[in-house]
Amino acid sequence: MYIMLNRRWDQLIILGLFLVLSTACSTAPYRYESLENFGLKQRAVTKQQDAIQVRASVPSMEEAEQILGFPIYKRGIQPVWLEITNNSPNRARFVHVSVDREYFSPLEVAYMHKKQFSKQGWQDMERHLMDTAMPRLIPAGETRSGFIYTHANTGTKSFNVDVFYSGTGKPVYEEFTFFVNVPGFVPDHATVDWKNLYDKDSIRDVSIEQLRTELRELPCCTTNREGSGQGQPVNIVLVANGIEVLQTMLRAGWSETSYEKDDNYLNNVNYLFGRPPDAVFRKSRGRSTLTTDRNELSLWLTPLRNDGTGVWMAQIKHAIGQRYKINEIFFGAAQDPDIDDGRNFLLQNLWYSQTLLAVAYSDTGLAVPVSNPKLDFNNNAFFTDGGRIVMWLSGDPVALQDVKNFDWDKQATIRSKEQ
Repeated sequence: MYIMLNRRWDQLIILGLFLVLSTACSTAPYRYESLENFGLKQRAVTKQQDAIQVRASVPSMEEAEQILGFPIYKRGIQPVWLEITNNSPNRARFVHVSVDREYFSPLEVAYMHKKQFSKQGWQDMERHLMDTAMPRLIPAGETRSGFIYTHANTGTKSFNVDVFYSGTGKPVYEEFTFFVNVPGFVPDHATVDWKNLYDKDSIRDVSIEQLRTELRELPCCTTNREGSGQGQPVNIVLVANGIEVLQTMLRAGWSETSYEKDDNYLNNVNYLFGRPPDAVFRKSRGRSTLTTDRNELSLWLTPLRNDGTGVWMAQIKHAIGQRYKINEIFFGAAQDPDIDDGRNFLLQNLWYSQTLLAVAYSDTGLAVPVSNPKLDFNNNAFFTDGGRIVMWLSGDPVALQDVKNFDWDKQATIRSKEQ
């Protein structure tokens, strides 16, 4: 009985301390800083189509916390500031779901953070978020601005802004695509010295047919840092300039990465042309921030150019992550040995994202049968049909039916014969 009473007393003390702390936190008033104190408007990206002008900017994590008065990024929410000018003689309507199909309403954001403030502070926060939200309607000849609350992305923020208004007898629909840099994040590709990556004499411009032949001379696989261990086959070739690669990947839902280039990274990453990846993009499987299941795409710029356009070799890996991130630290993440599945996924992903101009299949890769898989230098097993998919990318949307298919090689059937 004595032990039970002591335990009950301990529980009451803990509950009391919790209530005291909760009450102390809930007495805080709501405070924020003026948007004018930051360079958000000055660095806004501006786009114009006919009678509609749109300006867009994204605050950094630190800026957002000061402007809004709470750490919104910690909830996985990213505010986007918009300003829309309607120079038409009719009222225009901004479509919120064009920016993010699952955007957060101002009052929803306020409710998520209400425990940080007193009751009056919560009400003040609701009022402020409503007053500074981007409205749906923009009267004729006027300008409106405000925030829309989206899911947080790492690196460059990619989104659309759709605006409708009445034209001469029929509705006019304007679509704007934005790629906005977010302060405080430096992606891997931003640290590469692109101009000095190759000597001018080593860069060669080839036609499409010449590119088909040149693929046989390109490395089949990556290596380790010393070049003594073989990595996995490189079974993807992208033809696009740098900005088109970035826009394509962002439009397809991939995120930029920013790895610390320490010895741990350099000793475990794959090398091609004697260097680590020039750019790495990551695509999570699902919205959960707990799981580590993901696809990761590494890219290397080759010395080839196809009619003046960059030619990249790429390798995609599907990391079958642990259920929780902490588990991966101790147990690591297994990799899907079927590397063709990742290759084919990227083709479908880019095609459905309407970023694909043309595609071709090349049999210039290394074939590894499923019945006898190989190990890379990190002891990851893999198998492949030996094919490479070559994709010509577009910075502008391309209709699915307009994608051209170059009839190069027939896709291998090595796996279907053995299964």
